[in-house]
Amino acid sequence: MKKSILISALCFSAAFGQAPQAQQANDFAGVVRKNKAPVSNEILRVKFSKPVEGKLKNGMTLLTLEDHRSPTIQVEIAMPASSLNDPKDLAGISSATGELWRSGTKTKTAVQIAQTLAELGASLNANVGERYAYIRFSTLSENLDPLLALVSDVMFNPSFPQDELDKWKNRQLSQLQQVRAQPAFLGQERFLAVMYPDDNRSLVLPSAESIKKITREALLDYYQKNFRPEGGRVAVSGDIAPKVIAAKLDKLLGEWKGAGGKPADLPLPGPIAAKKVYLVNRPNSVQTNIYIGNLAIDRKSPDYIAVQVMNRVLGSGPASRLFRNIREEKGYTYGINSGFSSSMFSNYFVLSTSVRNEVTGPAMDEIMKELRTIRDVLVPADELEGAKRALVASFALSTESPSTALNNATTVRDYGFPADYWDTYPEKIAAVTAEDVQRVARKYIPLDNSQIIAVGDGSKLRDVLAKFGPIEEWDAEGKRVR
Repeated sequence: MKKSILISALCFSAAFGQAPQAQQANDFAGVVRKNKAPVSNEILRVKFSKPVEGKLKNGMTLLTLEDHRSPTIQVEIAMPASSLNDPKDLAGISSATGELWRSGTKTKTAVQIAQTLAELGASLNANVGERYAYIRFSTLSENLDPLLALVSDVMFNPSFPQDELDKWKNRQLSQLQQVRAQPAFLGQERFLAVMYPDDNRSLVLPSAESIKKITREALLDYYQKNFRPEGGRVAVSGDIAPKVIAAKLDKLLGEWKGAGGKPADLPLPGPIAAKKVYLVNRPNSVQTNIYIGNLAIDRKSPDYIAVQVMNRVLGSGPASRLFRNIREEKGYTYGINSGFSSSMFSNYFVLSTSVRNEVTGPAMDEIMKELRTIRDVLVPADELEGAKRALVASFALSTESPSTALNNATTVRDYGFPADYWDTYPEKIAAVTAEDVQRVARKYIPLDNSQIIAVGDGSKLRDVLAKFGPIEEWDAEGKRVR
């Protein structure tokens, strides 16, 4: 499994007492909010296009969202499989399979495949995610038939050439050497190890040992066992009618059958109870990379929408409190954000930033103050309204993309949401109250149980960090310092 080197801060149950009486939130000197997001009441009541649902001859569900605004077609084939099921000694084999899948067939080389795609103005790729293995392709509608011919060859005759595998291994091994010099990677590595210490969710990049063990035979075996249609679906958006694409896909996939992989059996754990600081010692660093979080909320939680509003106030975007305080008022950093990673297998909150060594202590104090304030003080009406309007406006703009609309439809299916989930989404955002924000902040924003990861020069940080919790130290090679 291969993840981004940088943490994407998008992305626990506890009982609390009665909310305290509302207090006035802190002012931010010199900061003025201007230009409310342009949201009309019509956006709150709009019904979004839904795909036509059908079945292919091989049993796969077909979702088609017909849209003739652009002469393009996008196709996504999803098959039950999970990168989280990678064997310990072959960690990364799912990533390797996805990356090398189109590197050659029995009749075409990687170069020939790339040249054909370029001539067609098309894209073709594969990857294995947490729940599905995906094959995705897109092109101009007039070039769909020749692209399908190429897809057929690549899907059913992949050869995983040894020379392409060797190149991939060399790239991965080189990357492993480079990333350990990057504090962002070290922070993500430690953060995910703290959140999910016993399974593949903690894996950022595979080890050198597991990369070296991946063979061409292992890739072929993985592909044959996991890229199978039973229980899968095909999603199509663009310039084509449902009946037309169904006929073409039946020709492509009609004889393709069989069961493949299964979703990972990994429950979503509850929050870590005790506060702790993890210092990743990186001698001579002039900055401290800070990550603060804990296990929090899953995607199906009824609190999810209120959490998005709360985080828009706290740490998402330049109007958020963290940004205005830590960057604009104090000047401690170039950027800071927070967010929730909520999916079938992921359920954490994370806040991330980097600051100069000499202001690490003051920056941490201000961050903790903001975490405390969002929990203890009701959000003023104008700040809450601004956050909700921004979220609704962003959502409305995103639905202009057919691929986003189709992704929304598959989200409804995957999580078992009501059919009108996205139709009522803006209304649900608008209905979030200051009391809702405070309630979910108290429930999901860690304070007394914060898990703090700090990457930087230990000689300058140990005394500073000691006030925030007991310290556990690690080195830049990912080894515990005892």
